Amino acid sequence: MTAFAALFHRDGRPADRWPNGGLAALRQRGVSHIARNGPVMLAGTAMEAPFPGTARPVLIVAADVRLDNRAEIEAGLGLPPCPHLPDASLIAALYDRHGPDCTAYLLGDFAFLLWDEKERMLFGARDHFGVRPFYYHSTRGLFMAATTIGTLLQSGISPAIDDVGMADFVAGAVADTSGTLYRHIRRLPPGHSVLVTEGDVRIQRYWELTPQEPPPEKDWTDHFRHLFEQAVACRMADGATGALLSGGLDSSSIAMTATRIGEAQDRPPLPSLSMTFDATPGWSDGPFIQSIVRAGRFSAQYLPSDDHDPLHDMDAMLDEQDGLYLAYNHGVSRRLYHHASRAGTTSLLDGHGGDEVVSHGFGRLNELAMAHRWASLWRESRGVAQLFGGSTWQVAAPHLDHVLTIRKIRQRWRRMSSPRLASPSGQNFTTALIAPDLARRTATQARHDAIAPSRSAYQTEQQRHLAILTGPHQPYAFEILDRAAAAAGIGLLFPFYDRRLVDFCLSLPASAKLAKGYPRAILRDAMAGTLPDPVRLRRDKFDFSGQFRAGMARQRGRLQNVLDGQEDMLAPYVDLDVARAAVARLDQADAEGTAPLFAAWRIALLSRWLARSAHSIPETVSACGRTR
Repeated sequence: MTAFAALFHRDGRPADRWPNGGLAALRQRGVSHIARNGPVMLAGTAMEAPFPGTARPVLIVAADVRLDNRAEIEAGLGLPPCPHLPDASLIAALYDRHGPDCTAYLLGDFAFLLWDEKERMLFGARDHFGVRPFYYHSTRGLFMAATTIGTLLQSGISPAIDDVGMADFVAGAVADTSGTLYRHIRRLPPGHSVLVTEGDVRIQRYWELTPQEPPPEKDWTDHFRHLFEQAVACRMADGATGALLSGGLDSSSIAMTATRIGEAQDRPPLPSLSMTFDATPGWSDGPFIQSIVRAGRFSAQYLPSDDHDPLHDMDAMLDEQDGLYLAYNHGVSRRLYHHASRAGTTSLLDGHGGDEVVSHGFGRLNELAMAHRWASLWRESRGVAQLFGGSTWQVAAPHLDHVLTIRKIRQRWRRMSSPRLASPSGQNFTTALIAPDLARRTATQARHDAIAPSRSAYQTEQQRHLAILTGPHQPYAFEILDRAAAAAGIGLLFPFYDRRLVDFCLSLPASAKLAKGYPRAILRDAMAGTLPDPVRLRRDKFDFSGQFRAGMARQRGRLQNVLDGQEDMLAPYVDLDVARAAVARLDQADAEGTAPLFAAWRIALLSRWLARSAHSIPETVSACGRTR
């Protein structure tokens, strides 16, 4: 693992010490080097200056980084291959050559800050998708940044609650890429850089995901396979790398590709780690996991997880996450990381992002309807219905708005029926869960409407795909995963979020993503001969909400006591009537979907966090305007 932290006294005061021992929060991540220069202090896993022979007097880099294109960078800089030169040194050398434009030459996962003494300037950047976290605090006299929020809080930055961040947590959604739960701590968005001087702080986008032209159709499968194998290979440098294996298409594709790469390099069997739910009704992944284990060279490990309690170890998880977080099955993943660490694994290949990067291709249904290709629409809808367990008609029907007569009849019906069909309570268990005054002051409904997936019948697959890849939920998820894994001493690796692979997948037409009723068709085609067909062609996914619901239902009495005993503490943030309705529905099967279930989990987490934070958030202003 790697990490970084930086402090810049913009008023010119010398940076002779880090305040309040805040760097202790990064010690577990291996941060042991500190460099000082005038008003700046940087800390990192490795502190690097430019390659010998450059002219700048002082150039210091602190980075949380894993580069994919070292050979290209070395060649572009005219350097011989330097396998032992830290990635941070290459960033310094790139900056020495190109200045702030150095980000154009970086591929991989990175967040870094660099002090340029000659220009008296602090410069930093976060990678294209936000795989590595970057938090900062900025005032007229001070700029501070770090890999973790905890570093900033322990360095004396105020923990005052941000109203918008709190409203978003209560609603269960992330509406932007820059805010946090804390009023005085921000995120650097993915694909952005920051430039800090004594007189200015400038944040600007250095990269934007844009569709490119795909290669000829005959090359699609081979090109995808090449990029995918390259993405996995780039992330297997660590000899102690293992793979998470769920039996699904994404993790299985990574695991089988990794074990074949390892076999070609004469490596020992690849450690694989799988959760098992043998006692859980309906769990179907076991046979798929076993078919992968038999097909490859694995050192397979299993973690029984049937008895998981969603509220177990809340205090430890709140500490690891530096506060509230949105990840309902996080406790299960956390157990996996600790199990892997005890087995001697230091990094894990993770299939996170396969759905988003490859895309199910559901936007193709819109495109078929716009072209009035009804037979093809029906055929593809049948495959989608098999994935989600609905009927073909349920999938196809929304796209029939492209028939003028049907569209007019539906519009008239909606106008006539909407008042009668509206919920009398308005309890949607998302934005309705927010205390009314907090919701009003933060304009929560309008903000969430602005980022909601488009329901337009005219949205193409590429438009839909691009919106998913660039939404605020992606970097937020990476941050949660990073903190959880780091607490166990594990580094996570995400082959699907290789920029070259993302660019290619976005460029593909809809027919390469949804074909013959199979979503993510390009991945299935590329894995022919690598994955066993039962896994490669499976359409279903195990739904963990039933197990989650059972665990939460066992906590119903506890949650009712929380609502009764912490009314005053919760009322500034939560509509208590809606909260009670959510808890009451915990054991009512799936009549309300997962919304009340997840709302109850958020209430439990919030109540515990507020109770623990009551004595440590002196500046928090409640939604009612009282100082806590």
